[in-house]
Amino acid sequence: MHKDTISSSVEKMCPDLRPSLRVFFSLFIIQCMSFTHASYGQNFEDLLNELSSNADQLESELPEQKKTIDHPPPFSTEITSPPEEDAFAPEKNIVTNGVTLQGLDKQTARVFIIDANVGQSIEFGTLKMMVHHCEKAPLDDRQESMAFVTITEEKQNTPPQKLFSGWMFASSPALSALDHPIYDVWVKECKNVNQKPKK
Repeated sequence: MHKDTISSSVEKMCPDLRPSLRVFFSLFIIQCMSFTHASYGQNFEDLLNELSSNADQLESELPEQKKTIDHPPPFSTEITSPPEEDAFAPEKNIVTNGVTLQGLDKQTARVFIIDANVGQSIEFGTLKMMVHHCEKAPLDDRQESMAFVTITEEKQNTPPQKLFSGWMFASSPALSALDHPIYDVWVKECKNVNQKPKK
């Protein structure tokens, strides 16, 4: 076995290896080959040729790998537009054209259910009420209705007195309650009603 041939094969397989390490590696191969030959009688010329051909194959593949690294695939700069609707965005409330109010006469302890259209004038005792806007939550498990209500009181021989103007919430009647010694009024539900066609 020729030492120069082994050194040449090592140089092809490990071109970046330092000369001192290359010599050590060559000597190591010679020792291993001698041991293998003594034990198994293997043909070292065939083994050396196989190592040399593998080194040539590695050298032929290196330029292709370097070319791939030097010229990576082009990066797409196309900006994709976001989806029109966000799947996690909260749903909007449903605006309705009708409302159900609940009134209490404290003197008689009677409860009244009042159904009306949005924008319709409603009379309850000496009170005159109007719901200007009504909407409800879209979720069935969260029954929340809210309405913007104005309430005035009209007594005989006295000018109308504005008692309330603001939002009322069905789930929290005490949050925006009417302060009156006789009557209590709160929103029970916002709903859509079939309006009769005008004749």
